[in-house]
Formats: sequence, structure tokens, C-alpha cells
Amino acid sequence: MDLSLIAALTPEPSILETILSYAWMIGCVAAGLGFVVFVHELGHFLVAKACGVKCEKFYVGFDWFPIKKIGPLTIPHSLFKAQWGETEYGIGILPLGGYVKMLGQDDDPRNAEAETERSQIETGEGVKLDPRSYQAKSVPARMAIISAGVIMNLIFGVLIAAVAYGMGVPEMPAIIGGTVPGSPAWEKLHPGMKAIQFGKTSAPYEHFRFDDMKRKVVFNGDDRDLEIRFRDLDGKEEWYTLRPSGRTKKETDFPSLGFYAASSRRVVVSSKNSEKVGGVESGDVLVAISGTELESDPAKFDPRVNELLASHPSGPLKVTVERAEKEEGAAEPKKDAPKRRIEVSLPDRPMRTLGLVMKIGPVVSIRENSPAAKAGFQKGDVIEQVNGAPVGDPLSLGQRLIPAGKSGEEYKFVVSRQDASGKSSTKEISVDPVAPLQYQDTFPFGGPTTIESIGLAFDITNEIASVESGSSAEKAGLTAGDVVTASQFVAVNDKARQEEVDDGPLGKDFGKPVELDNELRTWTRVHYQLQSIRPDTQVELTAKRGAKEVKVTLTPTDSKVFFDERRGLVFRPVEVKHQASGVAEAFVLGFREVRERLGDVVMTLSQLVSRRISPKHLSGPAGIIQAAGYSASHSIPMLLMFLVMLSANLAIINFLPIPVLDGGHMLFLAAEGIRRKPVPPHIQGWLSIGGLAFLLSLMLFATAMDVQRWFH
Repeated sequence: MDLSLIAALTPEPSILETILSYAWMIGCVAAGLGFVVFVHELGHFLVAKACGVKCEKFYVGFDWFPIKKIGPLTIPHSLFKAQWGETEYGIGILPLGGYVKMLGQDDDPRNAEAETERSQIETGEGVKLDPRSYQAKSVPARMAIISAGVIMNLIFGVLIAAVAYGMGVPEMPAIIGGTVPGSPAWEKLHPGMKAIQFGKTSAPYEHFRFDDMKRKVVFNGDDRDLEIRFRDLDGKEEWYTLRPSGRTKKETDFPSLGFYAASSRRVVVSSKNSEKVGGVESGDVLVAISGTELESDPAKFDPRVNELLASHPSGPLKVTVERAEKEEGAAEPKKDAPKRRIEVSLPDRPMRTLGLVMKIGPVVSIRENSPAAKAGFQKGDVIEQVNGAPVGDPLSLGQRLIPAGKSGEEYKFVVSRQDASGKSSTKEISVDPVAPLQYQDTFPFGGPTTIESIGLAFDITNEIASVESGSSAEKAGLTAGDVVTASQFVAVNDKARQEEVDDGPLGKDFGKPVELDNELRTWTRVHYQLQSIRPDTQVELTAKRGAKEVKVTLTPTDSKVFFDERRGLVFRPVEVKHQASGVAEAFVLGFREVRERLGDVVMTLSQLVSRRISPKHLSGPAGIIQAAGYSASHSIPMLLMFLVMLSANLAIINFLPIPVLDGGHMLFLAAEGIRRKPVPPHIQGWLSIGGLAFLLSLMLFATAMDVQRWFH
């Protein structure tokens, strides 16, 4: 399920609601991120005090800013500061971290000599280090002070994770909602399967999340098998060996098994779109389709929704929804509002077409134990005929072969097949179809399409097989044999173009020509995007006709034989509340959460170093704030879980052996302990400057990646 689609269909809030929502979100994010920094510095502060070190400053944020004045306005160094005892406490103007300033210690190597002099005192025996200075403490004491920040972050992580689980953490369970045509998951997995174990050496766990499953796939890579234990809807557990596909890496840099999250039956639909889906309202719960009652719990995934909608693509469809009654003028019903069942008729939704029938490609994938596998289909087969007739439009072939429910129905295929020597032959294959498992869908990445009723996936080429009579493609002069090489969407005017950029599926990429290929940017991708553009948007195609290049502009029209099986319905993702039964379990779950997030950070760093993950996916301060804002807008437990993840990141990153980080200080202290004398100040200085330059460069790079993602 694409969450951006849900956001696009959700009714727009009022201006006041938007302002209050943003104010709440910003406040939660600021408090949460500030508290993570505060806890880290509190660790340094408390242990330093316990070791007898004089702490002169305790700041969240830095009381320094590169610009001192803007015209007559002087930029303050701090938003708040107060002296209490020997320590100045404050909130700095630059929100990029925090620090504890101890006597005799300064992270700026340029101040090392001056700081050493400042920490010296005159005694009767001459000049000595102030016993309350950081430098006067033993190596173990200084190591304890330096490591205290990271340790405090881990303790804090366990505590806030325990609080979150005590409140109840909303989670998307690791349930397969559907699979991408032709993907490794499509070949072996069915909707409704739940992942409970990854790798036979690990322990099973009932509460794996969908994001956990995605991370396991990414960290595994596409060059080795991944063993996953699934439980199906009947309770049967079985191990599956799957190898993630590298096909999508050309688009995302991430390997994929080709599955997406499970949906509940709670509908999301905007009021302006309600007429197109038979008057169904946002918040309605689908409880029956064509008289078939569905799962009683509206939050649970019911694969029969996919099956029933896929089996009835055309004509009116009777569905029953449960609707909570609202009080007059209320935007949302009360929690305990009475509910009533309403029967509505969903109209069919024709697919949009350009009047082109593309040439079918070879079979690329066969679902295990499917009718196609049992009948003897092989990869590489090319379908020539179905039930004695030509294939027609391969995009709609799967929909045209949905069984009508008659027992003993049989499809007869004629396929061309090449043997090992390259010799072609034809073969007739008879197949007994079954009800489709899921929607016959095409996806943004392009790629294969399917005949769900027999479990077969095949490619669609970019070559035109025929042109529909009377279509704009025929009028534009396109003919069989032309090969489409590029597509471009064209708005009718500037206003329409801006609407496509602001609200359309392509965003800022709208209007840019796309070169088609045989892997990702295929005709199925053009077809997918065609379903989401404005009705008056045109499509400019570039085609090759022998050595000649042809450019035409086509107007999309509604198909009379090919329909959207979802009928415009969009459902919220399945979300369950994982709540601890007591304090003890909350802390067990909190410890597990911190351990898992630490493992994720270590694995990510390992993958970055080995170049299995591209550094372009790094996020800087802007990306962190954006992610925190998303979590805060969802719920307080989600924000707390984000802070757990951030604490784990801070603990690992800050302990890397990079000068100016805590790990760098530990490295210098370890060297001092071994050598029995400090590392020479000039060496510490140069290494610290190098470490600072590296970190600033990394931050600038990560921020640039954040900006690029915003504009792409």
C-alpha cells in the first residue's frame, strides 16, 4: 500500500486544524530530539561530577553561530541560560547537538594549549594541574566520563521503549498483503502469510513488523538466499528459501522480494471522489462483497477482499459497508458511536488506454504449484493463442481469463518454445484455472504482468502488435511493428501542468521524457502512470519504424473491455497495537528494541563500507527532523520508538573511532594508557581537525541527499 496515496485521498483539514497539528508536531519533535541530546550530555555530566571534575557549562545546542549580526540585529548565542553553582546551564542557538564543558577539556584543538594553561594552579611545589580538571584524572576515570554519554543513551533507549510498549506501539505486522508480478515473492508466497522467523539460527518472534521484513531483505542483498519461516492463514508453518531480486536496484538501489504490506478493510476516500466509488465514505469498513461475509475484525487482513474484487472486475458490484454515525456537523464519529450496515453498488472503473495493443513477451515466472506449473508451462514460452483465438491486448489478458466459476472449465494455450539448440516449436497446453489470488496489477517499476487465474507472469514488449480501430493511435498513424522508445505526458495548459506537478503521481518529473527499456521503464509502467493523470492530459510517444523515428501525441480514452479491479477503493494498512502485559514485559521488549536497532546501525555501516548500500540514502539533520515529524504526527508511542532508533544511532555513531567524537577521545585515551603518556597535542590537533572536516563533509553530503529527495 502506498501511504502517499492514502495521504492524497484523505480529506483536507481546516486551516486551524493544520496550524494546531503542525504546532503540536513541531513541539513534540523539538522536545524529543532535545531530550535525546540532553540525556547523552547528562551521562557525561553526572559521571564527570562523580569523578570530581569541574563542569563549567551544560548546553543542549551550541552557544555559537557563524553569523554574529544581521543588520542592526545581533544574533544571541543562546535561547536560554542560567548559572547554578559553578555550572552554566543553557539552550544554544545552534540545534546540532550539545556539550558539557569541563575544566581542562575542549573539543576545539586550537584551544588545547590555552585550556591546559587555564587548568593549572600555583602551589607551593610549583605549577600543577588543578585536581578538579579533566586532565588531572586517571585514564580509567576519563574513559568512564567519555563513555557515559553513550551508555546513558542506551539506558534511555530501553526506558523510553518500555514506556512506548506500556502505552501500546502501533505496528504494521509482517504479513504479505500482495506480491509484485513475476517477483520472487510472487512465485512462492500468498497474501496473508506472516513472517515469524528469519534464518534457521535465529529465534522465532510473533511480533515482527513489516519494516523488519524489509530491512532483513535489504541487509541480505541480492547475491544470496534468505530463509524465512511463514505461517499461512490455516496456521501451517513452512520455511521458504528466497533470493531477493536485483531488478529494482536499478531504480531504488535496494534489493527486493517483491511484496507489499497488508491492508485492513477500513476505506480511505475523499469526499470529492465518493461518487466514483458508489458513495462509500472515508472510514467505512467493508464487511461483505456480493453477499460473502468478510473477517469480523475490521483491522485484520482478509485475502478474500483481493480475491473477490479481482474475480468481479466489470459491471456493478454489490458491497456492504459498516458506517459509524456522526453527530451533525462533526468531522469524525465518536469512538462508541452506533454503527449501521449499508449496501452500496460500486460501478466499474474502465482502464484508460491509448488504443495500442503491444506484442506479448515471453513467460518470465511461474507460481509454484499453480495450474500453469502443473500443466507444463516453462519460462521462455511465448503465448500465441488462447482458446483458438489470438492473444489480443496482453495487458488485459489476465482479466479476460478470470474463470466464471463453472467447474471443469479449461483454457487451451498454444505457445512457441525454443529448445536448447534454439529450434522453435509450438505446443498446446491445457490448464484448469482457479480464482485469482490478488489483483491483476501493474506497478510503478513496470516489469511483467500476470494471468493470476493460472499463476503465470510474462513480459510485455514495447513493440506495437496492432492498433485499435478509431483510436487516436490509429488517427496518428501508428502501425503494427512500430517500437515505442519514449513517452512524455503533456498538459493542456500551464494550470493543468501545475496541478499534475503538485498532486499527480509524477510530481516534478511530470512532462519529462522517459526512455523506455525492457526491464523497468516498460510499457506496463506507461500504462500504470496513465491511470493517475488528469483526464485531459495527453501522451506524446516516440516510436521507431525501421530507421525512421516517429513522434505522435495521443489522447487517452476509457477502455470498454479492461477495468480497474480495485474499483477505486483504497484501504488503510493493517495496524495492530503491541502492548506489554506488565512492567517486566515492557522492559524485556524495550531491551529487545534497543538491541535490534543497534544491530541495524551496525549492519547499515557495514553495508555502506562494503558498498552494498549506496551512501546517497544517508539522511542529515533535515531528514531526521522530517522523519521525527512523521512519527510525531502518528502518535506519541511512534515518536518514542523513533527516539529509541535515534538513541541507538547516536550511541554507535558517536563511539566510532573518529577524532572529535567520543570514540575518538576513547582512542586517544587508550593510546595514553598503553604509552603511559598522552598523545602529543599537535597530533591530537591535526587528527581532530581531520575528523571534524570529515564529519562536516558527511553532514553536508547527507543534507544534500535530503534536499535531492525533496525535489525528486
